[in-house]
Amino acid sequence: MTEKDPGSYVMGNTLEEADRLGIQASLYDRHTEYLLRTAGLREGMRVLDVGCGTGEVSLAAERVAGSSGRVLGVDMDPGVLERARENAAASSFGNVTFEQGMLPDLEISEPFEALVGRLILIHLDDPVATVKGLTRLVRPGGVVTFQDFSISRTRAIPAVPLVTESVGWISAALREGRRDPDMGEQLADVLRLSGLSDPSVAVAVPTGGPDSAAVTLIAESARSLLPVMERGGIATAEEVDIDTLRARMARACMEVQATVYVPELVAAWAEVR
Repeated sequence: MTEKDPGSYVMGNTLEEADRLGIQASLYDRHTEYLLRTAGLREGMRVLDVGCGTGEVSLAAERVAGSSGRVLGVDMDPGVLERARENAAASSFGNVTFEQGMLPDLEISEPFEALVGRLILIHLDDPVATVKGLTRLVRPGGVVTFQDFSISRTRAIPAVPLVTESVGWISAALREGRRDPDMGEQLADVLRLSGLSDPSVAVAVPTGGPDSAAVTLIAESARSLLPVMERGGIATAEEVDIDTLRARMARACMEVQATVYVPELVAAWAEVR
């Protein structure tokens, strides 16, 4: 298995998970664009976005590349690519396109100046082999950059026990599904092992108040992973009480006026030599 498929995606393939992904995108898209610029994407670049999903990262790359650049988004799922095309229909420059393909075996006619991916390596059984295989599509002097989460850094300040407990459930469920909840912290090593030297790293962290999308994201992540929690003996449906979790978490955060830090979005990047 290489790219994310229905059998490997531990979060499940439900309508609720699709909604959760929309909430996640609303929190992270401007942070993604900032990290792309920090990694060295610039106007005029030809950019390949792998595991593009519904296209949010491709559109962020398009905003950076500008009218003189080009962005190709690739995903294995034709359904999400239709959503991506719909999302791109009103984009600023109209120079982003989408194709179906399986990683890392893409047939590309001309090299790119940048290879990007957000929240894709966490879902791969062999991220090093995938990055190594995709790097061949980037011309010398180009940049390879991936972004992923460090979920254990999710927290409320001041601390809120229900937030801490929920993050523990989520992290344990990902490990139960053979996924690293802190894949973001592994990105630099993945790039090094893929043959890219001297990777750099930066982090962006969205936050929110007691009644914000940040709280919603934690609760809905627990919802998506609840079947894994139950199968793995991590938590029962009664313990999680998923239909009230978001409200209880918001109330607990309100009592102490907490700021909620959702997972760190880590970017690592390196130049192709």
